[in-house]
Amino acid sequence: MVVLKTYKVDLDYEAFLFDPEYREDNPSNQKIIREFEYVFFLINKEKAILKNSKIYEQSYLESLKKLDFVVPKLNPNAEKSEYWWGRHANIELERTLNSKLTSAQIAFENHWGFQEGAIVETFAELLTHLKKFPKKEKWIIKRPYSFSGIGHNQFRTDSLDESHLKKNLVGKVLLEPVYERVFDIGTTFEVVDGIIKRQFMVENFNTQTGNFSGGAGASNVDKFKKYIFQKYAYSLEELQQTTLKIAQTYLKLGAVSNIQIDSFVYCDEGMLKTYALVEVNYRKTMGLVIQSLAEKYPEADWVEWRVKSAKNFKTNPLDPDWIKISPEGNHFQSFFKAIYFS
Repeated sequence: MVVLKTYKVDLDYEAFLFDPEYREDNPSNQKIIREFEYVFFLINKEKAILKNSKIYEQSYLESLKKLDFVVPKLNPNAEKSEYWWGRHANIELERTLNSKLTSAQIAFENHWGFQEGAIVETFAELLTHLKKFPKKEKWIIKRPYSFSGIGHNQFRTDSLDESHLKKNLVGKVLLEPVYERVFDIGTTFEVVDGIIKRQFMVENFNTQTGNFSGGAGASNVDKFKKYIFQKYAYSLEELQQTTLKIAQTYLKLGAVSNIQIDSFVYCDEGMLKTYALVEVNYRKTMGLVIQSLAEKYPEADWVEWRVKSAKNFKTNPLDPDWIKISPEGNHFQSFFKAIYFS
C-alpha cells in the first residue's frame, strides 16, 4: 500500500523566516495562502494529500483534471503534514540564503549587480551614498526580507521627504538607483541533495512597483532563449552561464534544494545590459507554475500566464481562448494561453 504524503502550502514562508512576531494563524498570512494555495495543483506532479485552507468546488477540480493536472485528495483537518513552499529544515541557513543582504553582497563582489547600490541603516548614510551618484535621480529602498515588491519604496532626489524615508529605514535596507528595466528573467535550478538536475528560465511579468503579475515560459531553455531573442533582440547566452555560477555559489553556501535567481535586462544610454543577480529565492516560486504550464504544451513556441485582480480583468478582458486556472471567488484571478508562432 502506497502511503501518500500530506502537504501544507506555506506561502507565509518569508514571514516565518524573518518576522519576529510571526504567527501561523495571522489573518494576513492566511489570506495570502487562501488566495494562491491553488498553485499546488498547478505545480505538484505526485499523488498526494493537501491540508487545504480553502474550499474548492468540485467543478473547478474537474476542470484541472481535464487539463491533466494532478489533483490531490483534500483533507483540511489533517493532523500531520509537511510544509511544501519552503524547506523549514535549517532555519538559520535558509534565512541567510533567502536574504537580499546575502544576494546583494554576492552580486557586488562578483560584478553580477549592485555596483551602484549600498546597504544603509540611517538617513545620513543614505544621503552620503546619493552624493556619489549625482546624475541618478530615481532611487529605490528595498527591505531585505520582503518579496514580490512588497515594502519597496521609490523616491526622487529632487523631492526628498526625510520623515517618510526615515520610516523605511528600519534596520539594514538596500538602496539602489531605479533602472530602466526592459524585462525580468527568473532562472530556476532544480537541485536534489545539493546536485543540479536541470535549469530552466522564464520571463516574469512585474508591475512598475515590482508586484508579480504572471510570466512566460517555454518547454526548454533553447526554445525560451529563442522567444526572448524574437521579442527583445537580446541573447540570454551569457546570463545562462552567469546564473549557473550564481547557483554554484549558493550550493557552496549550503543550498541542497531548488535555487531561483531573479535577473533583469535594462536600457542604459540606448544599450541593453544585464543585471544578473537581483535576489535569490531558496524555495519554490511562481516560475514553477509557468514552467509546468509550458511543459504541457511542448509544441507551443511559448506559454503565457497572467495574474491580475478580478477588477482588472473585468476592465481589460482577455480573449476567449485564454484558459482560467484560478478558483472562483479569488480576488486575484489567473489565465494562461499556449502561443504558436508559425
